[in-house]
Amino acid sequence: MSEKTKVTAEEKEIFDYLNELRDSGATNMFGAVPYIGAAFDMPSNPARKMLSKWMTNFNEEGYEVEDDK
Repeated sequence: MSEKTKVTAEEKEIFDYLNELRDSGATNMFGAVPYIGAAFDMPSNPARKMLSKWMTNFNEEGYEVEDDK
């Protein structure tokens, strides 16, 4: 049984979007930077970093917001 990956609230929103984008088949995920930029009004460089972080932490089970400490 897989556990949900812990992320920030902003990351969860973007990662959930990326999981849906992946499932839709609308684009190869290596081409997802413009989709992130358009959906979240984010410049290319931060969108690229977010995509890279999503790829590193990909979890089909979903994501859980980590507690503030």
